[in-house]
Amino acid sequence: MSATAPVVGASSDAAGLLVGITGLALLVLAANQAAASTLSVSFAAVPTGSVVDLTAIGTRDWVHWGLFTETSLDRKANVVAQISDFTLLDATNGFAFVYQYADNYNGYSWSDGTPVQAVNNTPTGVWAYGTPNLHSGFQISVPCDKIVRTLRVYVGVFGGVGKFEAALSDGSAPDYNNATLQNRSNGPGRVYSLQYAADSPGQTLTVKWTLSGIREPAANVTLQAATLSAPGGNSPPIVRLLTPTQDQNIAGPSTITLSAAASDPDGQVQQVEFYNGDIKIGEASTAPYSISWPDVAPGRYLLTATATDNAGETTTSTPVEIVVYKTGGNLTGSGKLPLERVDLSAEGTADWIHWGLSPSNIVNRKAAVAAQISGLTLIGTTNLEFYADNFTSFAWNDGTPTPVNSGATRGVFVYGRNNGFEITAPADSTSRRLRVYAGLYGAQGHFRAWLSDFSAPAFHSHSLSNAVGNDYEVYTLDYAAAEPGQTLTVQYTAESLYDADFGNVTIQAATLQGGGPVLHPVVLLNPTRLGSQFWFSFLTDAGYSYRTETSSALGSGTPWDVLTTLSGTGGTVSVTNQSAEAQRFYRVLRQ
Repeated sequence: MSATAPVVGASSDAAGLLVGITGLALLVLAANQAAASTLSVSFAAVPTGSVVDLTAIGTRDWVHWGLFTETSLDRKANVVAQISDFTLLDATNGFAFVYQYADNYNGYSWSDGTPVQAVNNTPTGVWAYGTPNLHSGFQISVPCDKIVRTLRVYVGVFGGVGKFEAALSDGSAPDYNNATLQNRSNGPGRVYSLQYAADSPGQTLTVKWTLSGIREPAANVTLQAATLSAPGGNSPPIVRLLTPTQDQNIAGPSTITLSAAASDPDGQVQQVEFYNGDIKIGEASTAPYSISWPDVAPGRYLLTATATDNAGETTTSTPVEIVVYKTGGNLTGSGKLPLERVDLSAEGTADWIHWGLSPSNIVNRKAAVAAQISGLTLIGTTNLEFYADNFTSFAWNDGTPTPVNSGATRGVFVYGRNNGFEITAPADSTSRRLRVYAGLYGAQGHFRAWLSDFSAPAFHSHSLSNAVGNDYEVYTLDYAAAEPGQTLTVQYTAESLYDADFGNVTIQAATLQGGGPVLHPVVLLNPTRLGSQFWFSFLTDAGYSYRTETSSALGSGTPWDVLTTLSGTGGTVSVTNQSAEAQRFYRVLRQ
């Protein structure tokens, strides 16, 4: 599905505007840990071409806006988010729009981010354009209490005058406002450094950056980044799991080495603890931080490392998912761009399923067979949505509840990072092939599949990715388990969002081949009446018997009489009623 820029009010054509920001400068303020409330603000410029290291400055938190799209939001990983996303401001009874740009006069870097972990030098940001453009801009906020912290906000202005405002929610220090940054066109930007504390806990510092004067019709203000630190206070440690690595398959049972890199910006790391989910595996108190995990049984594991510094503050690493597997089964997978038209009936000889034909007809599947592909289980907290502009159109002629469909470009999707879908299919020693049709918009996908007996390595793919648009893939999984009664589980989620508001993953259909005899649906063909005779035919499967029945009426209490019983041949058979009455109903039961 496509998405547009977030809009407050009506739309406007702002294409072709030239936006640029001069370099910003970083002003490091001395720490002030007094208990009294304070709001002290300074500003400076950064030299053109310099790079601001958000990881080094934002020891408590940092945010960068506009890496890929106008809604891209990257922030410090493994900490509780404190700097809010921006709120778009507009003039009274006006409208405001936000756009991404990539020609800022200085760059930004980070090494501890999410969803993008590391960036070396990005000159990106966002800009607000109002109708009228006067007083349009951005608002952000951070929590505030008696602890003195420093917030730095990186801003710019094009063709006008910018106004910077800051206020504590309890009013315990005077508000701040400054409207001295002005440019005829492109020009120098600023970093505003705010040292602040409130008189009581549970307060908020609110910052506004708006356009207060116009030098040319396209005047606008820009926002790139913000950092938060606590001068003189303790900074949390930094930790990353080194081994095992994400998506690693390990032959088992096995002894696994867990290792982590850990450091502390203003102290020492006291210990690093290693966890499988919520279960502690072990700990290490000296570098290199490493432990051995013996006799790990086949299974799927989610591993983390937690570092504790000398002030007692902790940080937990990004989780790493691994699979320990045994032998006896097989699971191989691949992904590629799907065809523009897919016949689900022809491809799904054992079973097929399609999602999203309409909101009132969400699921269609292969008729006259036992369902093997499960329904969707949603992963995450967002609701299922529907769309109608899929790359591939899906057709079928043996479906239920819709028997025939000539081609539907429809599917379902969910918004949000780590949200997605799960489906399952049966597995045993018989070889099967499952195909899953999926897609995304403004996101990085993670497709994974594993057998419930872990008799083969899991399959992972991160190939489906598009920062600014739609993309599609059909994943083909060939598999068999070592033991009967097993399950193949498939999960597809948004691993990263390039578009923080509209990023999503989609799923449209799945087909299954193999795994036993393919049963043809029982469809009565060529019904013909001649005098007192009535006959029809139907396609049979070898090894099954078929009982044809007739009744004078349809109803819950109306009996059905056996007309004949015959054995399936694998071909078409005919049935004749020699003494058909004026009105009769017929049905065939496969046994």
